[in-house]
Amino acid sequence: MARLGWIGLGRIGTGMALRLRNAGHDLHVYDVRPEQMAPLVDVGAHAAKSPADVAARCEAVFLSAIDTDSVAAIVFGPNGIASASGAGKLVIDHTTIHPERAREIAARLRAEAGMGWIDAPVSGTPGTLSVFAGGEAAHVERARPWLAAYAANITHVGPLGAGQLAKSCNQAVVTATLAIWSEVLAYAQRLGLDPATLMKAISGGGADSAVRTYFERELLAGRLPPETVRNMSKDLEIVRDMAGAHPMPMNATVAAVFKRAFGNSPI
Repeated sequence: MARLGWIGLGRIGTGMALRLRNAGHDLHVYDVRPEQMAPLVDVGAHAAKSPADVAARCEAVFLSAIDTDSVAAIVFGPNGIASASGAGKLVIDHTTIHPERAREIAARLRAEAGMGWIDAPVSGTPGTLSVFAGGEAAHVERARPWLAAYAANITHVGPLGAGQLAKSCNQAVVTATLAIWSEVLAYAQRLGLDPATLMKAISGGGADSAVRTYFERELLAGRLPPETVRNMSKDLEIVRDMAGAHPMPMNATVAAVFKRAFGNSPI
């Protein structure tokens, strides 16, 4: 078993880290909120003092943060990963960030600390996750047995940044699905159909999807958690920015509908 580190213990990150620990790995964890480490410490993980402490102890470090700025702070901030001796070590970043920034962070970390990088955003729930892995093939194969502790579909989609690009495609589809569900449920209710009954009727049919299953409760309530709205709004921005001069009218429409239907987070 490997000595591995995990930084960022939010709702999804904690579930992934628990599966890694339950697979028998010697796990060292860190979160800016010390209480978030308790569930991992309770099952035998070791609490670290900083990202640098995690990197110094481990052969590979997994990140599950909020956005690009938080990843950069974990890596290059005071007591960040880059301040540890890292030749031959590997960082696997599960955060969804901008593809170009992922490449920049990876290149700088290699230059400053000699560490490799995989951009590996995920979709789904721990145990059956899909991982979009970008980076060197040798790095992805090295990490694959560890990723298998919580992921069912691990795909090496290309070089550094490709994982983030693939995740942006995934998010474009997810947000479009959520937007049309929001419109359809409101439409059905206005015309006398019970939204819950309609959703049950559609379940298993051609219009059904994993998005409907995962977000059923939120769709029926007409409300997504603020964190989800913020993160998906960020993802829509990534798609728009990467598209550049090539218009994506559906994505632009979804962004407007998403903002109107689910919250006032800036798109």
